[in-house]
Amino acid sequence: MKLAELAANNPPPKPSGEPKIEAKMKVKTWPALHMLFVDFPKAFVDELNTFIDEVIIPYDKDYSHSLVGQVRQDEKSKQLMFPMDEHDFAVEFKKILDSCATNYIQQAYKKQSHAETYDAWTVHSYAGDYNPRHSHGVATPAGLSSLMWLKVPDSIKNMKPSEGESSSLHRASGIIDGWTQFTWGLNSAQDLFRLKCQSQEAIQPVEGRLLIWPNWLDHEVFPFFGEGERRTFVANFNIFDSIQEKEKYSNVLKEHNKQRKETSSRIKDRIMVAKIDRSEERRVGKE
Repeated sequence: MKLAELAANNPPPKPSGEPKIEAKMKVKTWPALHMLFVDFPKAFVDELNTFIDEVIIPYDKDYSHSLVGQVRQDEKSKQLMFPMDEHDFAVEFKKILDSCATNYIQQAYKKQSHAETYDAWTVHSYAGDYNPRHSHGVATPAGLSSLMWLKVPDSIKNMKPSEGESSSLHRASGIIDGWTQFTWGLNSAQDLFRLKCQSQEAIQPVEGRLLIWPNWLDHEVFPFFGEGERRTFVANFNIFDSIQEKEKYSNVLKEHNKQRKETSSRIKDRIMVAKIDRSEERRVGKE
C-alpha cells in the first residue's frame, strides 16, 4: 500500500481537547451576601441632620460603652444614643427604616417576616477616628444591621483611584481612607490568583445612602485624615416570623423599650427647648 493510501485510510486522531460527545455545560454561582442600598433625597438628609444637631447632640447621651468604635480623636468625636420613640420625626423615621428592612428580608430571602428597629445611635467621627472589625447583636436569632451616611468630609468624597489603580489594600494608595469595609470570609493578596471568589468589599460613603445587611456580617471603618465630620446613623433590627415569635421575646423587648423610653422622656425636654429656641430666633429675625 502506498503511503498516500495509508494516510487516507487512517486519519490522525482528533486533538484530545475536543469533546467527543455533546454535553450541556453551565457555571453555577452560590451567592454569599445580599445587601440593600437605599438613597434618600437631600431634603430628608438635611432634616435628619437638623434633628441630630438640635436634639441628639445637645442631649449628649453617650453610647460608646456599648460600642467598639475608637471615636475620640477630637473633642467633638462622639457616639450618641438615638431614641426612636416619642418625637414625631423619629417615629416616622423608624417606620421608614422598618419598611426598608422588611422589604429587604422579603425580597432577598423570600421570607414573609417583618423587621423592627431594635436600637439606634449616631457616630460623629473626625480625623484619626476609626471602627475596628466587628458585627452587631440583636435580641432575635436572626437580625439585620444598617448604616446611613449623613455627612462625608471632602477628603473622603474626593478620594478616587488613579487610572488603572485598584482600591485594594495592598496597593497602599490610601484611597479607601474613611470607607467602610465588609468582610464575609478569609482573604489574602493571592485570592484572585487562586480562583477564590471575592469575600470583602470596601464601600465609599455617600451622603444619604442607607445600607442594610445581615447582622452577622463583619465590617470596619478605616480612619481618614482631613477637615470635617464623618457622620453616620446606625440601627439594628430584630426579625420576627410571626406574632408568636415576637411574644416569645416580649420580656427582653419590654426591658429594652423601658430603657429607651426613660431616655426618650428626658430627651423630650431637649426637644421642647429646641423648638422654643427656633421660635425665638424667628421672632427676633422678624424684628
